[in-house]
Amino acid sequence: MNKEKTITKLHISEVTEKARISVQATLENKKLELPTEYAVLNEKEQEEFTTKFGNKGIPIENIIQMWQNSVREVDFTGSVSKLDLIVVNDQGVFIWENIKIYKFTFSSGRAIHVVLPLLEEGNKYNRRRGVRINIDKVMDVEQDDIMYSVIVRDLSYCGVGFVEPLGSQIDPNREFILHLLEDTDDGEREVGKFFGRIINQKEDENGGVFSGCTISSDHAAFLQRYIATKQIEAIRGKSNQSGIKRVKTGEFWKEDIAEEISKSEEDE
Repeated sequence: MNKEKTITKLHISEVTEKARISVQATLENKKLELPTEYAVLNEKEQEEFTTKFGNKGIPIENIIQMWQNSVREVDFTGSVSKLDLIVVNDQGVFIWENIKIYKFTFSSGRAIHVVLPLLEEGNKYNRRRGVRINIDKVMDVEQDDIMYSVIVRDLSYCGVGFVEPLGSQIDPNREFILHLLEDTDDGEREVGKFFGRIINQKEDENGGVFSGCTISSDHAAFLQRYIATKQIEAIRGKSNQSGIKRVKTGEFWKEDIAEEISKSEEDE
């Protein structure tokens, strides 16, 4: 009798350019997940990389440059206590805890960052443990050309939770479209339309029905960046409101993650 093998671990060398990659930083018990990209190497670069690191790490694009281009300035008073690598591929979601990130420059002058995990095998990761943002906002969910008003409670790059105040009306056996809204200085704007499906339902403590849903993996790359930006806005807003003294901002905060926590391989 053939049994389908369940993959519970993934070796770091099995991570490829097809995977979606993010670095999760823990900042004084707050988690911030920032997307990055696998660095595609040419033949000579691959030879240099293998000579230096073997199969114990993966190349990623220069994260300082990426985060400068996609993440807004943030103020905070804490420091990074832990870095984790999260990888999403066709086999599932995997996490490598307590990683190190090093800067590496090829002989050509191209600079990348290298992720070296403490353990070479990553563990299967429960998607619902991923970073979520609280929303609590009324939005529309579309199904079969009918719009239903729901209260979106929280959002991650792979899932959404919402409440139907009037009871369950959305068919859990059919795909829906979430019309994601956000507030701006000029009023509401639609961020985008995201396909999803209900996974489980329960009675909400405040009335109505709460649905836990998955979002199509096609939207993961966009939502990773969107959620990272919202997390940073929340941290910045909290710091500004509480009058906490500014300690690190913008580029210096990102360098604290990528440069100060892990010394460059070039310095060894």
